[in-house]
Amino acid sequence: MGRWVTFSWLCWTENRPRDMATSKITFIKDIDPVNSDVTIKVKVLKLWTLNSKFNDNEKYSIEMIFLDEQGTLIQANVFQNLFYKFEKSLREGSVYEITTLSVAKHNPHPKSTIFSDLPNKITFVRETELKDSLDFPENVFGLSFVDFQKINSKVIPTQRSVDVIDVVVSRTTIIPSQKKDKQRIHLELKNLDGVHLKVTLWGHFANKVSDYLDNHNTDDCVVIIVQFAKINDYRGKFGVASYYDVTTVFINTDIDEIKQLAKDNESSQSSGTISLIRTKHVSINDDFLKNNEVKTIYKSKEPVQVEEFIIVGTIIGIRQDKPWCYQSCPDCHVKTVEIPNTNEDVKLYKCTNVECNKSTKVPIPRYMIPVCVQDDSASTILTMFDREAYGLLGISARDLAEKHTRLGFSLGIYPPELNFLKNKHLAFKVSVTKYNVKFQNSVYTISRVTEEKQIIETLERKLLQLQPATLESLNDGPSDSNSQEKIVTKDWVSHSDENVTPSTGDILTPTSSNHVKSTPMNLTRKFEEVYDVEQYSNSSSTKAPRLSTGTGEGIKLLIPKVEK
Repeated sequence: MGRWVTFSWLCWTENRPRDMATSKITFIKDIDPVNSDVTIKVKVLKLWTLNSKFNDNEKYSIEMIFLDEQGTLIQANVFQNLFYKFEKSLREGSVYEITTLSVAKHNPHPKSTIFSDLPNKITFVRETELKDSLDFPENVFGLSFVDFQKINSKVIPTQRSVDVIDVVVSRTTIIPSQKKDKQRIHLELKNLDGVHLKVTLWGHFANKVSDYLDNHNTDDCVVIIVQFAKINDYRGKFGVASYYDVTTVFINTDIDEIKQLAKDNESSQSSGTISLIRTKHVSINDDFLKNNEVKTIYKSKEPVQVEEFIIVGTIIGIRQDKPWCYQSCPDCHVKTVEIPNTNEDVKLYKCTNVECNKSTKVPIPRYMIPVCVQDDSASTILTMFDREAYGLLGISARDLAEKHTRLGFSLGIYPPELNFLKNKHLAFKVSVTKYNVKFQNSVYTISRVTEEKQIIETLERKLLQLQPATLESLNDGPSDSNSQEKIVTKDWVSHSDENVTPSTGDILTPTSSNHVKSTPMNLTRKFEEVYDVEQYSNSSSTKAPRLSTGTGEGIKLLIPKVEK
């Protein structure tokens, strides 16, 4: 398929006008790292910024992918100290003549994505100059397609970006997410040899393709190109996925590559019908508002059975006596354990999943954060795993662990970035497992989480309806001292039976027919009115009693008066 690109470039370069300025242009493949005094003419295919690894709010560099007239790609960058000179001048899609360059060795981080096969990259220096140019072909995009079989058979390194093209044969509907850049669509492409390739598009790419497929006749052949896609290894199954905004997606666009492939499929009489793949994905509204019961934390404390339910609460802290991440198997994502090895320089980890049982030198850190969640009934510890934590924090556990260790900290110390979770008021879908029930362990797993205000408010209204009416505080009663309805505590008794018992109902209901009303009760009574004191002079409550000193005369008991 790459022959289309080469042919397009040859036709254009052979027929374009040449002048003195053009003869001074150096092609990308001819750049000599020793000689920086050259001029190149390039189109900025892609432009994005990288943030500092030490400060997410600070830009570190401007990254670009350049394309020259021969169709060669090279990566380029501008560092922060030269933003003042180049940041406003550089635009994605524009063509420039650039002079005085520095050529650096392209030695990307092992986890970075590579967009060019060249061993070098271009770095802008203070002496670099650029000027706009219009003399460049319009209908060429630097595409170089990869065979599906090479991707599926793991021949191509996952670090290398790829371009793929072919006919869409199946699709899912949009799989929604709380964040727009997290919604996705899954496609399946099929080439003329019958080989299939799975494609995942994220964010606005998913919307673009879904809108096209929903609004066009999909009985016709639908050809899609995904440029600068990242190879996706999901539990040992390979496919490709869009890579942030670096990716470009063409769908039935009027370009040579798509027209040629559509023509080839017509001649092979391949079916253009696209089948809809049914997914098990449940919408966030259904999951939180329809399919699962909402409970208070107090009601969910005892793990009686395997179940899922919803709670609403605030993350008030993180337990720091437990690990915040675990080392996972790259294939199945299950926890790995270190294998004792005589070679101290190389650590080997083994997957604890008996169905996988693979070993790896490079396990992948994944989140396992023990968060303390509180509502107005109780608090509890829940475990937040990778997908939910990444959605809230916006940084993967792998990147956070790398940043943390680069600063000299061990993974046993909690990164300060995790404090971003504190005070977040969320709705949690919680899973009670067989393990929880068997061992009566109430540290449940968070299987889904949402920040959507409307969902949280709806759940809180449901919880309010489930709670019994709260007794009105005595302090909230009438403030008017002349009120005719006095609440008298524990002095009313019920005489409805022969037994005299305190009437709780009377205590709580001041309008009861048995209440003393209108006349306020005088709770201060004289001592003499209650007891027969028989002329005792020591009856005063304020004077010390005078005890008898006679030998035969005992102390006389006070006799209570009987009310008639």
